[in-house]
Amino acid sequence: MLRSIRMFLPAIAAAIALSAIAPARAADTPRGRVTSQQELQRRIIQLEQQNRALELQNRSIQEQLNNQRREIEGLVRQVQGTAQPVAALQQQVPQLQQKLDDVAKSTERKEGSVPLEVGFRTGWSESPYGMPGGFYYGAFLNHRLLTHEDGIPGGFVAGEMLVGWTQGNHALTNANLVSQLTGTPANTWMYTLSLQPTVQYHLDPALIGLESLAAFKPYALAGPSMFINLMSTPLVVKKGKPGNGYRHYDADVQGGGVFGLGFELGLSILKLPAIQRILDKSFVGAEWRYNQYANGEGYNQYTGSISFGW
Repeated sequence: MLRSIRMFLPAIAAAIALSAIAPARAADTPRGRVTSQQELQRRIIQLEQQNRALELQNRSIQEQLNNQRREIEGLVRQVQGTAQPVAALQQQVPQLQQKLDDVAKSTERKEGSVPLEVGFRTGWSESPYGMPGGFYYGAFLNHRLLTHEDGIPGGFVAGEMLVGWTQGNHALTNANLVSQLTGTPANTWMYTLSLQPTVQYHLDPALIGLESLAAFKPYALAGPSMFINLMSTPLVVKKGKPGNGYRHYDADVQGGGVFGLGFELGLSILKLPAIQRILDKSFVGAEWRYNQYANGEGYNQYTGSISFGW
């Protein structure tokens, strides 16, 4: 538009000049002719000044337009240069989100994880050598050794040391020294002390997509064992004499092994705000073990457990 104005300026000047000449012709006096020429020159000078001002303004606007065009071209190049990385990042967003979710879940599991547990087991156990079984109780220390982050698929591996005692019942038998000497059957008791270091594989349902079963962790165990069996004789000392009521025990020490199955249930599923911090570190469970002696004897053991961790 400024170029159009500049093109019309000479025409405008000519028109003004003609309009100024017409009155000059009307002025027949020399004085009038001089005044008309001065007026015409003044107007021409004003138009030239306006023309120069418009040219300067046009040049300034043109420079501004050129600068803006260069800035726009630079921005276009930047946008074109970042379009591909943005598209690549958009493709990576789902993967990054999945990684964040995995990290969050892993963090939650670690926060709710209890690597060390102390607990007690009690239940019923058979006895070796054909003797009647009885009440069983034991104490254990369980420590987590390897986790999913260490490459264990679907769960974790723990080590446990269990010390247990089987309070066997009595039986009328000749399997004692007194009965063998006298030929008379007598009531005899069998007690068993066991020490069992085992390795346990615990399945973590949360790691295989079963979040609703995260508190339930079944496991399998195996390890060596040491058994000390105590068989009592009838009373050695009769009434009325020092040592009355004493029983003599024959000890039988056997090595062997143990394997079994069980499960552990976290009490964190119980939502009781007043004691929730305690429940988050408390567990109950049930277990079956088969105890195998090196001499071929073996027996089953069924227990329930309660444990606390930190």
